[in-house]
Amino acid sequence: MIYDPLDPDRRDLDAYVRMAEEFGARRVVDVGCGTGVFALLLAERGIDVVGVDPSGASLDVACAKPGGEPVRWIHGDATGLPALRVDLATMTANAAQEVIDPQVWRATLRGVHEALRPGGHFVFETRDVVEDVRDAPDRLGLEFVFLARRPGSGGV
Repeated sequence: MIYDPLDPDRRDLDAYVRMAEEFGARRVVDVGCGTGVFALLLAERGIDVVGVDPSGASLDVACAKPGGEPVRWIHGDATGLPALRVDLATMTANAAQEVIDPQVWRATLRGVHEALRPGGHFVFETRDVVEDVRDAPDRLGLEFVFLARRPGSGGV
């Protein structure tokens, strides 16, 4: 996988790290973890992390990185997550945008909901919020934190 050399500046993850700290998250599932950059940042901080990705090649890279041993890596997506009871679920960068089918998005939200402990948080970002995403918290009875990023701003 060539993602890491093409995108070495991952300051975009700083906001997620701060939210994990703010929420006091001790267990996190990183949905769409890719090559594990965020999962490893959390593991370095002593957080129990599950990284989930549909790309076996990405997970191979993630598993091989230093510090990857304590992370539980799952080949799959959020639609089939076990009952993890995590404090925080994340979909960083463009992971949420990769789910383009509305039915799969609903199944993803249900899967994340099932993986969260009561009172847990789900944080994700997207650069093109659609109505279905905006209505999801009300329909599922969840509280979502939406990050807004202006194109080209580099910040959250």
